[in-house]
Amino acid sequence: MKKLAFLTLLGLAIVSCKDEKPAKDYLVLSGKIENLKKRNLTLTGYNFEKRIKFDRKTSSFVDTLKIDRDGYYNLIYDKNKVLTLYLSKTDDTGIVFDSKKSDVVNFEGKNAKINAYFIKRAKVYPEVFESPRKLYSLEEADFLDKVDEYKEALTELTIASDLPADFLKREVQNIDSECLRNLSLYQKNYRLLSGDNEYIVSENFPNILDELSFNETDNYMDSFSYSKLISEELQKKAKENNKEGEDYYLTYLETIQTEVTDSLIKNDLLYKRVKNDITYTENLKEYYNKFMGYSTNKTHKDEVSKDYNLLKTVAKGKPAPKFKDFVNYDGGKTSLDDLLGKGKYLYIDVWATWCGFCKREIPLLKRLEQEYHGRNIEFVSISVDKANDLEKWKETIVNREMTGVQLFSGQSHLRLPWAQNFLIKGLPKFILIDPDGNIVSSNAPFPSQGEKLIDMFDDLGI
Repeated sequence: MKKLAFLTLLGLAIVSCKDEKPAKDYLVLSGKIENLKKRNLTLTGYNFEKRIKFDRKTSSFVDTLKIDRDGYYNLIYDKNKVLTLYLSKTDDTGIVFDSKKSDVVNFEGKNAKINAYFIKRAKVYPEVFESPRKLYSLEEADFLDKVDEYKEALTELTIASDLPADFLKREVQNIDSECLRNLSLYQKNYRLLSGDNEYIVSENFPNILDELSFNETDNYMDSFSYSKLISEELQKKAKENNKEGEDYYLTYLETIQTEVTDSLIKNDLLYKRVKNDITYTENLKEYYNKFMGYSTNKTHKDEVSKDYNLLKTVAKGKPAPKFKDFVNYDGGKTSLDDLLGKGKYLYIDVWATWCGFCKREIPLLKRLEQEYHGRNIEFVSISVDKANDLEKWKETIVNREMTGVQLFSGQSHLRLPWAQNFLIKGLPKFILIDPDGNIVSSNAPFPSQGEKLIDMFDDLGI
């Protein structure tokens, strides 16, 4: 009898296990957006991005999402059009609105009240400030009054919106961070708008660093204003710490290491800066070693190591990567080998017609060419415009009276294999190669850096 009772209980337990559903670990995001002609939407959050298909026939979308944390997300549904959302890991969310009237949105789901608050919140900025230009054009006292008015209006809105306590705590931090960032940008923007480049805020102006901590983990993941603010303030500190002649990129890493103790924030700031800046540093090995010592994130370290190993192949003294058959403005096609063997250094400008910073260097580059005419150096400009911009490239050369060897690659620097050997992140990029085809500098000074570039040429006997 005891055995029969045990088997009966075991059978019931098995049936019970079969009937039990697994815990839900996803949310369904769905919606209807009228008057939208896009094929895709993009949902972004802290270290998160997903493209969501949009059915233009039904003006709707639906997607199952797995997110790591409850928090703030942005649904990008058209160019420069964004809907801020609060999403929870297992709570479905529905959205209905017209893309031409995005200030009226209907939400469904547990977080509907929070998401409706975001719509009202977005209206406060233009109501109080009107526009960034008007805000930062104000005299100091009026500006500070406006920031206080804005903060008070947002605070009143949070109270009136009857928000959940856990979200309210995070949103208060978000509001504080946004107002602090407004303060931090005032001096720079006022100078720009007033034309007074010497303007300095008064002694009574709030000190941002008195109210700013670099270690608010949740705020860093939630708030664009906070993440931007601490990054900008760390850059300011790095510039203050950086002595003349030192590598700013190294100083910035050291500043993060000194000022930030939160491991998530530190790792994220280090990684994002290094992925961009490693191609610019003049002390590659030291820069890499410092990053590896400061970061505790294995995935970040592995990715940066790949970039480091690539950049080692274009370090000083290494053979320059070869390019072949770039279109020459003077006719025919030109390869790197065609330019070598003449006893001349090659000063290469990697640029594009759409690049404003590139165009600023052109007059200085032309002057440099004139000064060094007849010497043991040749000036080469390589356009990384796309193939269908060939005529635009030719027109730019004529209109700007560009000299030297003008070559057209027909590919973006982000796709051109030759450019990717140098891990080019931004334009312009200047490269100096010796007469034997070896790298002198894969990160040569710009013409606008004047004395630094001339000193390099002098040291080489150019």
